[in-house]
Amino acid sequence: MNCDDYSSKDSICEEHNYNIAFKKHSKEVFNFLMYNYGDKQLAEDIIQESFLTLWKNCKNVPLKNVRAYLYTISKNKIIDAFRSNKHALNYKKNTTKIVDKQTPEYIFEEKEFHQKLNRVLDKMPENYRIPFLLNRVDKKKYREISEIMDVSVKSVEKRIFNALEFLQKELQINKKRF
Repeated sequence: MNCDDYSSKDSICEEHNYNIAFKKHSKEVFNFLMYNYGDKQLAEDIIQESFLTLWKNCKNVPLKNVRAYLYTISKNKIIDAFRSNKHALNYKKNTTKIVDKQTPEYIFEEKEFHQKLNRVLDKMPENYRIPFLLNRVDKKKYREISEIMDVSVKSVEKRIFNALEFLQKELQINKKRF
């Protein structure tokens, strides 16, 4: 986290700093929860609860630890919610809509491909899918993913490589498309 964006007062309890933390981290933590647990409404609720918890405990959280704190709190809260509500993992399909002047055949083929890709992502082992999506969708660097997942950078590299191999095998296409 770049502390230069925050005000001179080195505390997340400062409203300005808290707002910056929300803008910087809410979307990435939300995406992480979606990749892991697949429940959009629950992920949105957990993000709100996590930031509320951060605010309540702001005196105990240094600025440099805000991001890690949010990931930890969010993961714990969503796990608790799944345990208490007995939710089933249901990875949501998020296909991108193409708004170009393209032929109907192309649009149909692209839609079919995205459906197939989502089915393959559903089948992909979680330990490959999560780093792959963090890298390819959220544009996270391997180092960032390793911090988020609490694994080594080498492990992230291997998992993404395995995800690409899985996709190549399942979709019968060249890895370079991804």
